[in-house]
Amino acid sequence: MSKIGIVTFFRSYNYGVWLQAYATETFFEKNGHDVEMIDYINKFEMQKLQYSYKEGGKTRGYVSSCLKSILFGKVRYYKQGFGTLLNDYYHTLTEQYNDVSQMENLTYDILIAGSDQIWNSEITNNTLDKAFLLQFGNARKRISVASSIGSQKLTEQDKIIFQEAFKNFSAISVREEFAREQLQPLTSLPIKVIADPTFLLCKDEWKKLAKENSQYYSINQKYILTYFVSVDKRSKRYVDLIKSYSKKLNLPVWAIQFSSYQNKACDKKILGVSVADFIALISNAELVITDSFHGTAISVNLNTDFVAIENKGNPERTKNLLGKLGLLDRINLDVGLYSKIDYTTVNRDIEKLRTETKEWITDAIL
Repeated sequence: MSKIGIVTFFRSYNYGVWLQAYATETFFEKNGHDVEMIDYINKFEMQKLQYSYKEGGKTRGYVSSCLKSILFGKVRYYKQGFGTLLNDYYHTLTEQYNDVSQMENLTYDILIAGSDQIWNSEITNNTLDKAFLLQFGNARKRISVASSIGSQKLTEQDKIIFQEAFKNFSAISVREEFAREQLQPLTSLPIKVIADPTFLLCKDEWKKLAKENSQYYSINQKYILTYFVSVDKRSKRYVDLIKSYSKKLNLPVWAIQFSSYQNKACDKKILGVSVADFIALISNAELVITDSFHGTAISVNLNTDFVAIENKGNPERTKNLLGKLGLLDRINLDVGLYSKIDYTTVNRDIEKLRTETKEWITDAIL
């Protein structure tokens, strides 16, 4: 049994962050390891948890973010969904850190750089975060598990930083082929593309979490569920697509939101739901329409019918996943071409990905 420390995004107001972190911790615990979620939150991430922050990296963002919080309840609904649930999902936490210099004396058998976009400098204040490159503490091994750079092309400065950091890694895995192609020239270690950690848990395990914690687990109503994260979420192309599916299937549209802002494409706003509610609502939906990578990934894992709207700002991760599963045609699927997904073959591909991912992680930590 190894003592493992995991550093990743896990506090953000974002379902994907919580889902991947929970799955990673749960996988290691199920395999008999002593796991700690290192309670690190960088300063750039921390500011987004405030009522007012530099939204979009612009000074006027302080005003726009504050107005959204006051007028539309943005922070209130985020806190309702995520604010008090740390101990419900993460079993062991260290004391909190917000600077890598505070973590110098941490000691583990294995340090894990977790998944999500921890290596996307655009979301860590335009610089790579040393904590997410495991440049702290003492460990026998330093390993990345499905870490991601999002859809960003590496800068020359990024390449220098990665090249130096990778000298101390024992094994490297990423979530997308797009990342492997850019990072492989920077290290002699073979970089493996593995599944997002949410696939480490099977459908029944996610449903068990929802059953134990969600008020939506046993609902009997039929609905189309929408969940959007991109800046295009109120655009005409989104609204028109959703309305066309609602008309075709003759079903109401329920929208997961963290703002009371008017939504022209929904019949019912569901505000500030928890991670378990998110899973339950996807599981029970007749159709999910989303531009969220994890909205798509959880839909696939739960065998829920879905349509993925391409997130133009970050398209690579969804394309990579659906390409491996033979589901690329679900991106921006026109209503005239719609049919339900036959998950028979897809499930075989999912199980293959799951097995390969578990085997790689198990070998890496030996």
